[in-house]
Amino acid sequence: MVTIGNAFTPVDGIVYSATDIKLKIGTDVIPSLGTLHLTESSCIWSCEERNSSISIPWPRVGVQAISSTPGEGIFVMLDIDLVWPGFYQGRPEHNGNAHPEDDEGLENEDDEGHESDASEAAMTEMWFQPRSSQNVDEIFSAMRECQSLNPGSEVSEDEDYMEAEEEDLQEVGEMQNLQLDDEDKFADAEE
Repeated sequence: MVTIGNAFTPVDGIVYSATDIKLKIGTDVIPSLGTLHLTESSCIWSCEERNSSISIPWPRVGVQAISSTPGEGIFVMLDIDLVWPGFYQGRPEHNGNAHPEDDEGLENEDDEGHESDASEAAMTEMWFQPRSSQNVDEIFSAMRECQSLNPGSEVSEDEDYMEAEEEDLQEVGEMQNLQLDDEDKFADAEE
């Protein structure tokens, strides 16, 4: 559960801390700098000037990446639709400008087997921007370390390129030699 409260400094499980971190949530930039604490269980941004903090458990962090836009920093995508009174009011489509009742109970017959937009709606984009760009790699490494400590998190260890096991290749069978340049092979396929 994401926790919003008074500014604080964690005492247990701190993996990395950095001061003078700008926070951008969605299109809103928080005007005050804060301190980023990466602990074994949470990502915490705390602002003494505004006496406020946000603590995000690692399983809520779906994506993190080094970003050069809007400035060099760390991009984080949360799997919730965050609202933080006084800081961020949420995405406009979730603040009375949309008509969620129009979508309730409606199934699109042409969209069989695909998740609807409603199931993808719960997300918030954030950027942590340190004053010094030298801290970006340190923050990113610490975030990956923290997420690896939380098995429910979506940490990828370069899983894009995995070597297939021999038994997996046997399951593929004749498809290994399939060529897509022969137009007649797929002439009877449904579109």
